[in-house]
Amino acid sequence: MKKITTFFFLLLITILSIKYQYKNKENKIIIIPEKNPAIINKYYIYGTKLNIEGEITNINSQFIRGDIIFHNSINNNIIIYKLNYTKKINNLIFNISNEINNGIHLDYIPKGTYTTYIRLVYDNNIEKYYSLINNTPYKKTKYYTLSKINNLITINTTNNNFNIKVNNNNQKTYDIVIDPSRGGNDKGTTGNGYTESDITMNFAIKIKEKLEKEGLSVKLTRTLFSLKENEHFDEYNTHGRAIIPHENHAKYVFSLHTNSSPTNKTKGLSIYTAANINYDLSTSIIENIVNNSPIKPAKSNIYSIDYGIYSHNYTNEEIKESKEEYIEKGYKMYKITNNSNYLYMIRETGGMITGAYIDNRNKEIGNNPYYNSNVGSESYVIYLGYLTNKEDLDMLTINQDKYINLLTEPIIKELRI
Repeated sequence: MKKITTFFFLLLITILSIKYQYKNKENKIIIIPEKNPAIINKYYIYGTKLNIEGEITNINSQFIRGDIIFHNSINNNIIIYKLNYTKKINNLIFNISNEINNGIHLDYIPKGTYTTYIRLVYDNNIEKYYSLINNTPYKKTKYYTLSKINNLITINTTNNNFNIKVNNNNQKTYDIVIDPSRGGNDKGTTGNGYTESDITMNFAIKIKEKLEKEGLSVKLTRTLFSLKENEHFDEYNTHGRAIIPHENHAKYVFSLHTNSSPTNKTKGLSIYTAANINYDLSTSIIENIVNNSPIKPAKSNIYSIDYGIYSHNYTNEEIKESKEEYIEKGYKMYKITNNSNYLYMIRETGGMITGAYIDNRNKEIGNNPYYNSNVGSESYVIYLGYLTNKEDLDMLTINQDKYINLLTEPIIKELRI
């Protein structure tokens, strides 16, 4: 009996010694996840930001703080991000942000391989870690960072872990897609001898040049010679207007338009965005232009978010009208929801995040093979002004360079790494 007791005593000392050396000599962070994992119900990348939504069941709700942790077991580094959460009895509902273009800025993550955990911190300094189980259809996702960083980030689900790997990128990608609206046989709005297709093309070329001087990689949806006068620019299908951002892994899209009106008094700038976003960029663009030029925000209360900023998702009435129109034309009805943005250049470039729905059910319309993608471009449709108003037209033509500077300054600031 004495020998057995001595054996277990020596074994205990050995185990404690090994554990002590492991934590102190090597200074390792030991993460032992709880038995009940966090369940990811949704995750996506919009623009440059990753958002994760999910829940943890059967927890002690007396914790004081929640974080999401990226743990690199090779160099033992951890990256800590704040977690948004709601406590419901013994369950925790969490996300990283309530805004789709906010979250973890993927471009700032150093190269390496990370396992992701939820960490709950209690007031007695106890920390509990929860591994993340991916309960979504998206088992593997790729994101290409801004070209200045030039990394490829792969999100993968292996061994019931949510892993993120950051490597060098060897594929040509673009930071921004500029879409000069109309083109070919579609001249768009007209006024005082000018056409929308020409104005937006001139703007797009100069915006591209300016952004490229700042080290950004920019692609145009069309060029001066890409469409003949009698050609139609397809919105969807391969190399379609709304598909190009997906094909080139663009982080941002800016679609340029002009307006016209029966009266020459109607004027103003307006920016349309996705819903549920952080509006800092669109606000900065509006303010920079309005405060430094004669251009003012367009006046409208319909779908207004702020002065000159609008967001238009399908209403129930509009969904009903769409259904009636498709039935009349003999088309199959798409899965349109209140999450679907009304403007296709916002909706279809954002994938499932913005409620894209153009799949292959109606050949006459075309197909968006990325309609269900969980990686989307942060997209803005910008109505630069009215061709029928003299003050707007002067800024669109005579003072075009100044207008372009005012428009691009906030974009450059937003994408500065």
